[in-house]
Amino acid sequence: MFLASAARAEGSRVTMLHLVEKDSSFHFVDNPPRGMKAGPSAGDLFAFSAELLTRSGKHAGILHATCTVTTGGKHSVSTCLGTFGLKGGQLQAQTAITDGATADHIAIVGGTGVYVGVRGEVISVSRGQNSPFSDDTIRLLLAP
Repeated sequence: MFLASAARAEGSRVTMLHLVEKDSSFHFVDNPPRGMKAGPSAGDLFAFSAELLTRSGKHAGILHATCTVTTGGKHSVSTCLGTFGLKGGQLQAQTAITDGATADHIAIVGGTGVYVGVRGEVISVSRGQNSPFSDDTIRLLLAP
């Protein structure tokens, strides 16, 4: 497990993970009405995966996610479900992302393995529009 720090907060342990996402695959499905001139439309879908790395560049896991566009247009909004596969278990995540946002706030809604009973959030900050990298700060609340 890649635990960076731990502290007590209201009976729960708080654990911070600092990881780097490196995009590895992306697939977009343009459902009717077709066309991307004004951006994606409601009902379009995309799926992606990213390698998760430590700050020193070592493999830490993989992220798999699927998203459905719920509001189309230039600044589309998509609802996404994802799984952060890490050593010792998985974190289940969900969010709504806005196209063009510099940071995404992702809810951790549960986990498996060493992460059973966990909740928390991920703040994912892109390193730029044409960069395959994002910096993730994962704040986990572990039940006592």
